[in-house]
Amino acid sequence: MIRNLTTMSAKTPNRLKRVLHMMHESVPVERRLCVEVLEILWSYYLLKQQTCDSDISFENMKAMKFVQLLGNDIILGLCKFRDKDSRSLSFDQVFKELRKRAASKGYVKDIETKMAEYRRLTLNLQSHRDTYIAHLSKRDHAHLNPPTEMLATIRMAVQITDALVGSRNSYKVLDVDLRAEVLGENAAEPGAAPDRGGK
Repeated sequence: MIRNLTTMSAKTPNRLKRVLHMMHESVPVERRLCVEVLEILWSYYLLKQQTCDSDISFENMKAMKFVQLLGNDIILGLCKFRDKDSRSLSFDQVFKELRKRAASKGYVKDIETKMAEYRRLTLNLQSHRDTYIAHLSKRDHAHLNPPTEMLATIRMAVQITDALVGSRNSYKVLDVDLRAEVLGENAAEPGAAPDRGGK
């Protein structure tokens, strides 16, 4: 195997890229969305594990920086879901793809209502992303409200993803049930995702 790797041609990287692209495209967009939600839940879980109560100042500074980085990562992920850019794996883009398949009028209206509510809920997070993370504003950060709606936004993102997929999704890393640990949901709790089929 190693010998084969060392004798690969210069064209191999491009071939590998094509294979990886094909593999990526073979996964339904709604399932790729689930992976994005999993990453957000995992980041939030790690965020809540951080403490700054060490007797060593340097350890506290590391923990504070880790909290900042995780918080920024979560905000970026949540704001990505509200984008309408066709290059983003957002709720809007996934919904457009799913509408090409059979979908009831009730399902469409329910999802559109949820996405509109999500955009309203993430207005403050969007300001944080644009001003603090993406540096798109010349103003300082004093005008930004604390992102206290982060957990509520994560909960809604999970609910919208359930609705898009059409079932209650499980999010686990190793033996950690992230729905239970982050959202406080019972693992056995049945999903309430709407039926996409029918006219």
